[in-house]
Amino acid sequence: MVFCSISITTPKEIPLDKNSQLLAWEENGIIAIDKAAGVLSHPNPNGKRNSRNLLLADYISEDECYEWMSPQGNTQRFYLCHRLDSPTSGLIIGSSDSNTATLIKEKFANREVRKTYHAVTRYNPKAKEGHWIDRLIEKRVDGKLRVERGNGCTCKANVRFLQKKKGENHLQLIELKPSTGRTHQLRVQCMLRKMPIVGDKTYGDFSLNRKVKRESKLDRLCLHASTIEFSIRKNGHEINFSCESPLPRLIGKVLS
Repeated sequence: MVFCSISITTPKEIPLDKNSQLLAWEENGIIAIDKAAGVLSHPNPNGKRNSRNLLLADYISEDECYEWMSPQGNTQRFYLCHRLDSPTSGLIIGSSDSNTATLIKEKFANREVRKTYHAVTRYNPKAKEGHWIDRLIEKRVDGKLRVERGNGCTCKANVRFLQKKKGENHLQLIELKPSTGRTHQLRVQCMLRKMPIVGDKTYGDFSLNRKVKRESKLDRLCLHASTIEFSIRKNGHEINFSCESPLPRLIGKVLS
């Protein structure tokens, strides 16, 4: 059976989570969304709608897409091209067209997508910026996923230290450009260098998290997917796409 849907004709037709926003919507079908922290890229396996999903629509797991009915009664779809951990905010790329989504997914799978993240971490004067390489493994601890150093996948990222905040909390803003995309990769790589990301409730400095929360009212992971760039070839034409999501105001406030 071949599924047919009507292309999304206006950004207003996308039933976004109230805390997320549309950043780019192009005629070639590429859509960029600024996902809020705490919002799921896609639902849990039951696929039901809830207020924590990226879109307030049903999720079709086998097709990796959200589906809903337009006011005109047309079936519409948003195909998810990749995922972002729930605690992480920032750019999510999707498409209104399944063929375009497939092309973008191939770029992610082949590591041909350039991504930049920003994070606020604890400052460690002994940590070094540059090319980080770690071998990480996934484990289940009391039924929960945990990632740690071990004889597993090789994870790589280029890192720059951008800004250090003066004061007793010793925080810093860093830029991370991963060339691999493993689960919890950046969070664990920061933790291994004794510079955990502020607000990380799994790998973080819990005492520092509580202190930052008291002082700034910030209760979230300070990790943000800031930029995405890639190129695809469709119908004989090269399509270059880039998009940027500004650092959330609350994260910036921690450094002020």
